[in-house]
Amino acid sequence: MTTTPTKQALLKRIECAYVPVADPAASAAWYERVLGLKLRSPVKPGRGAIMIMGDGQWLFLLPSPGMTPLTFETTGWAEGDEPFEMFPLCFETDDIRSLYASLKEAGVWVEADIRDEGGCGLQLDFKDPDGNKFQAWQRPAQ
Repeated sequence: MTTTPTKQALLKRIECAYVPVADPAASAAWYERVLGLKLRSPVKPGRGAIMIMGDGQWLFLLPSPGMTPLTFETTGWAEGDEPFEMFPLCFETDDIRSLYASLKEAGVWVEADIRDEGGCGLQLDFKDPDGNKFQAWQRPAQ
C-alpha cells in the first residue's frame, strides 16, 4: 500500500473577513457601540469600513447593493438533517454574557439564551442589523 505524504497546512489563520452591509457608516457605528470593535479610520462615502477586533484582526464592512446577508442554509449541522440557517463566521469572546446582554439591548436577533456545549464551551448565535448571521464562542472553563 502506498501512503501519501502529509502536506503541511499552507494556510495559517483567518487574518480578516469581509461582511456585506447596506450602509457602512451605520454598520460601523453599530459594531462599535454593540460589539466594542474599533473603527480604523473614518468611513468615506461609497467605501467600506474597517473594524478592528480585540486581537487585532480586521473585519471589513463593505457596501453591498441589494444587500444579501452573509448566511447560507445547510443540512449538515442540525439534528435529523433538518435545514439550518448557518453562520459563516464564528468569533471568539472572553465575555459571552456581556456580549449577550449588549446584543439583547441592541434589539437584534439573538438566541434565547447562551448554550453550554460542555467541552466545546459557551456558544451564541446572533445577527447584525443587516441580517448577517454569526456565532460567538467562549472557551470552556479549565
